[in-house]
Amino acid sequence: MDLNKLSTSEKIVSASAIVLLIASFLAWFEVDTAIGTISGNGWDVGFIFGPLPVLLGLVMLAHVAISNFAPDLALPDLPWPRVHLAAGVAAAALVILKLAMGEDVAGFDLDRGIGLFLAALAAIGLAVGGFLYNKEHDDTATAR
Repeated sequence: MDLNKLSTSEKIVSASAIVLLIASFLAWFEVDTAIGTISGNGWDVGFIFGPLPVLLGLVMLAHVAISNFAPDLALPDLPWPRVHLAAGVAAAALVILKLAMGEDVAGFDLDRGIGLFLAALAAIGLAVGGFLYNKEHDDTATAR
């Protein structure tokens, strides 16, 4: 498996998707109580803001991996550069929106955790990678 085959955009997408997956298991929100700190990760904030951006990143990562390391495997005939662009921007928008909105449980505004900030950076990386991938492959709008 030669990682030098990957373009810059594919490296950005791959690294960002992996970091977003890892960040989804870290504390996104936390609150200090008398018995200790209680936290929730990206899988606790609802499907739209946590798991959906992770799944979008994993789809982008899967396409990069399959198209580069298993070229004989048939992929759906989609405009993959635009799929990367849309998925990256959607993932970034959802995570950044959650970062801006915060989390409110029973009237208590929870503190934002390190996982949410890391997830926001990774999601921005997906958007940048998707944009660059779309720019690199703009002349071929079909499957690679």
